[in-house]
Amino acid sequence: IGMVAWKIILRTPEYPAGREVVFIGNDITIKGGSFGTTEDLLFDKASKLARAKGIPRIYIACNSGARIGGVDELKSLVKVSWVSKDDPMKG
Repeated sequence: IGMVAWKIILRTPEYPAGREVVFIGNDITIKGGSFGTTEDLLFDKASKLARAKGIPRIYIACNSGARIGGVDELKSLVKVSWVSKDDPMKG
């Protein structure tokens, strides 16, 4: 999994006693930081925790998007057409 989540106590001048915050971040060094099903599950659970507790959620994003090629359920929904089937680099 290329994502982490923390529930921390953040102390600031506005909240010197501290305030709970959920931080979520993904790791660009693991599959380009892309979202797969395991990352989506972690993001969902951490987000639900923040909403249930009524605390801020901060997401630090460094990613290349969704990992559509790795999700069999989506492959039939994505259609690709190349300018030249012999040279996909042409787009």
